[in-house]
Amino acid sequence: MSPLCALTLPAMPSLRHSLTAVALTLLLAGWVFAKGLVFSDALLNWMEREYGTAARERVAELQKLVATSSGLSESGKLQRVNAFFNRVNYDSDYALWDQKDYWATPFEVLGVNSADCEDYAISKYFTLISMGVEEDSLRITYVKSLKRNEAHMVLAYYPSAEAEPLILDNLSAKIQPAGERTDLVPVYSFNGADLWLAANQLEGKKVGGSDRISRWRTYQAKLMQQMAVGQ
Repeated sequence: MSPLCALTLPAMPSLRHSLTAVALTLLLAGWVFAKGLVFSDALLNWMEREYGTAARERVAELQKLVATSSGLSESGKLQRVNAFFNRVNYDSDYALWDQKDYWATPFEVLGVNSADCEDYAISKYFTLISMGVEEDSLRITYVKSLKRNEAHMVLAYYPSAEAEPLILDNLSAKIQPAGERTDLVPVYSFNGADLWLAANQLEGKKVGGSDRISRWRTYQAKLMQQMAVGQ
């Protein structure tokens, strides 16, 4: 079993924000970020130049996973995506990126074939959206692990607005209802549009837009830049 990541739970983010230079450049160029992953030959070529042939093959496999998902149930999509990324090696951000808390894109994850907890969760999020799962059903969730007294990140899937969420965790091949994960205490969660403070293990209170999280804005700009290679 992989260890938990050494993730620092951030304070509630400031409301003040601005677009990064990369995001602004892409928006002015008319490049539209549709939230899902965009694959191209140019991207695969870039992966090979940056990370090698094996990395290109891993991204091509992810592309195939997305392309062949239309006939799957949502449960099937969750299972496949959870299994796909959970086989990626675990390593710390210090070891991988020489930083305390670095959010790697799915392409960076597959490039180095290693990830920290937030990398697993966010990569699963974008892949599931690419497979047609509604963004409103997914929340990237900061939690505290009671077993280790450490911060952690998972992906929560809500079958419906009022339903108990299912937890996709890099520490487990099994996707479990949140109520069964008594070892995890949620702190707050977000997706591409909204931000919630945890009220309890099953419910959250919406407190604004996810653009309050500066690292999330930076991450999306970086992902746009990578997918725009060759455009």
